[in-house]
Amino acid sequence: MRKPARAEAHVSKQGKVVTLVRIALLAFLAFALFLVSSLGFAYSRLQSNIDQGDISNLLDDDSQGPRDPQAGQDYNILVLGSDSRAGASNIDGALDDLGEDSMRSDTTMLVHISADRSHAEIVSIPRDTLVTIPSCTVKKSKNSTGTFRTDSARNQQFNWAFSTGGQTGDVPSAAACAIKTTERLTGLTIDGYIVVNFAAFQDIVNALGGVPMYFDEELEDPMAGLHILEGCRLLDGEQALALARARQNVGDGSDISRIGRQQELVGAMFREVLDMNLLTDSYNLYQTLDAGTQSLSTSKGLGDLTTLVGLLYSLRSIDMANIHFITMPFKTAPSDPNRVVATKDAELVWKAIKRDKPVWMAEDGSVVAPDLQKASPSASASAPTVDNSLEPEPSPVPSDVNVPEETAPVCTKQNALRANHDR
Repeated sequence: MRKPARAEAHVSKQGKVVTLVRIALLAFLAFALFLVSSLGFAYSRLQSNIDQGDISNLLDDDSQGPRDPQAGQDYNILVLGSDSRAGASNIDGALDDLGEDSMRSDTTMLVHISADRSHAEIVSIPRDTLVTIPSCTVKKSKNSTGTFRTDSARNQQFNWAFSTGGQTGDVPSAAACAIKTTERLTGLTIDGYIVVNFAAFQDIVNALGGVPMYFDEELEDPMAGLHILEGCRLLDGEQALALARARQNVGDGSDISRIGRQQELVGAMFREVLDMNLLTDSYNLYQTLDAGTQSLSTSKGLGDLTTLVGLLYSLRSIDMANIHFITMPFKTAPSDPNRVVATKDAELVWKAIKRDKPVWMAEDGSVVAPDLQKASPSASASAPTVDNSLEPEPSPVPSDVNVPEETAPVCTKQNALRANHDR
């Protein structure tokens, strides 16, 4: 009679094992479903945050128009900082005072990403550059399918192009007019656009946990709400935006000096993003993406998460030393000392970008013609050897065409937090 007893015990023990396996499988499936649903929710939320605009019917027939970034192809993105006070961007109450919203692009950066993803050029175009704004197609309202044409205008400030296209409050129309003006100025094809407003910029910086920057002196600009002590400081979103906007009592008060600060700030933000680890910082990365996309407007296609993630992934190995910040070479306009015009060196910048080569700077601050470069695009950021017998006479360019890589002591978040605590 013992054999049946042992058999019953064996069956009972086997049944417990089967039950445990089932529980483990159910727990795993529950976790997998939770993970998939969470990722699905995150994807859906991030995608719905981005406002994509179709501008194919707002550009001329001979314009290539926006296209998706493809492997093995270079890519040009026009990044526009809108000063619209709509919604959360009414940070200074200007909309309350004016009673109506304006839409200008006080910050414009042409971002060129090389075909082999080894380098990138970020060229700031001064807002006060005198240009010809071509005739633009503008939607009659944000949700309208009807359009009208504006007249072309000569000797106008560059940032008026965005304002001209955005006169009805339609961001895609504003971006399309800015694209047409940029293509006329540079001879380049713009493949896509990104428009960032005040609220989005502040949210991105806050999601990054602040941006560390070093300052040689205290900065104060009541008009922009700026007050930063000297030394290594950790800027929150409000301070970073104030720094980007400040003009009065900071530097020489010009838009040109503000461009240099904006480039340093964007560079510091890039460093924070590049330092993120996808595995250990996944939550912070999601927070940054969520904040950055909530008020983001892009060209159709570029705003697809799969496209953006693919583009970011292709840049995973790029080094900060190969991200070159440049101010478009310019000189004072003969007709107006408060305006500027592009110089011959600006043509060399556009030529290098068109040929997908880095923008090299000579020791005297002039731009080296792409035809004279003997170094490959993946070489060091320092100027290559040049055949001086063929070198053109350099035209005057501003001293801050390239932002030096090391202009201040190393400033990290840890150092900045310590400094903020000690003050």
